[in-house]
Amino acid sequence: MFEIFHDINWVLIGTLIIVSALVSWAGDIIGMKLGKKRITFLKLRPRYTSRIISVFTGVGIALATIFTLSVASEQVRTALFSMQVIQRQLLSTREELKKNEETIGRMEIDLFQSRGDLSEKEEELRSVERQLEEGTKNLAETRAKLSAMTAMRDKTRAEQAALQKENEKLLSESKKLEASIGSLKKEAEALKSGLQRLREGRIAAFSDEILAQAVITGTPITEAQVGEYIERLRREARALLAYRFGIRDAERIMLPEVTEDSIIAVRSILTRNPGRWLMRLTALGNAVAGEAVSAQIETHRSSLVYSEGKTLYTHTFEPGTPRQEIEETVFQALRSLNQKAAGDGVMRDPLTGNVGSTDTGEFIAVLDSIEQTKEALSLEIVTERDIYSEGPLRVKCTLKKP
Repeated sequence: MFEIFHDINWVLIGTLIIVSALVSWAGDIIGMKLGKKRITFLKLRPRYTSRIISVFTGVGIALATIFTLSVASEQVRTALFSMQVIQRQLLSTREELKKNEETIGRMEIDLFQSRGDLSEKEEELRSVERQLEEGTKNLAETRAKLSAMTAMRDKTRAEQAALQKENEKLLSESKKLEASIGSLKKEAEALKSGLQRLREGRIAAFSDEILAQAVITGTPITEAQVGEYIERLRREARALLAYRFGIRDAERIMLPEVTEDSIIAVRSILTRNPGRWLMRLTALGNAVAGEAVSAQIETHRSSLVYSEGKTLYTHTFEPGTPRQEIEETVFQALRSLNQKAAGDGVMRDPLTGNVGSTDTGEFIAVLDSIEQTKEALSLEIVTERDIYSEGPLRVKCTLKKP
């Protein structure tokens, strides 16, 4: 109840009382003096002049009070000089407040609706999160399946590529087989024809048989030289055929017919590449007596393979070695030499596959010496002369004490 007295501006009230008292006191003194002097104003009676002075005094008190209040309090100045403005501001503020209250009401409604929408959205969000989680799991499973399918696809592609290669290989082999079948059919026909001819006559030459061979050298080698060697080989082949049939006059035997393609190829090689070359005349197929032998010219580079006296094999036999063991050892040595010489560059005979021969009498004598010896003997197989690529490999056997 007494709290209101704490908020009263006692200094302002005291100031107003003092100022009012002073103004009243001053007005009273002035009125008394003017009344005693009987001063008139505007030709009025002194009594009325005194009243006018009292009125002015009251006005002065009011003005002094207003001035004092205005100086002493900002609120009073505002109330006196800005009341209309404040009222208009207050009215505007009340309208704005009312609008704000309406706006707040609508916002509360919207907030309520938004809360409902938020609940729905939260539920939708949870649903979407569940779907996302399921989708993530499905994505992981799909990726795993995709990885497996990719690996399977790569494996399938690799298998397909391998099958394609195998198919191409089979097709190639099939074509080769077809070509081989065609070639075999032709050979069969030729063999049938040859067999028929063989039944009707004696064999003059076998297929791939070497009829004659010669070594040609020169820097350079001319076409004329090549032609001369080819003719010489044909004549040597005819002489071989005449000797084979016991015909003294070789002119009665027809010269072998050499294919033109092989002649052109040999001439091109030899004239462009000087040096030592082997020219070999070989039969293209079986031929019987009374018909010309079909042949071709082959050429091979000739080079020194073994020098004369080169030791190719050595083995020591102890006394008392059985004859069978000696023969097996020596035969095996000769077979090994045949393979070794072929590997070193000595050309094989197309019919026999051998690269050379040895003297049978000398061979038997060596075997007898080894069997009859009373002391250890070392068998050495050495070359009889320089051996070139065309062969043949000529060797001799020697026995020495180890």
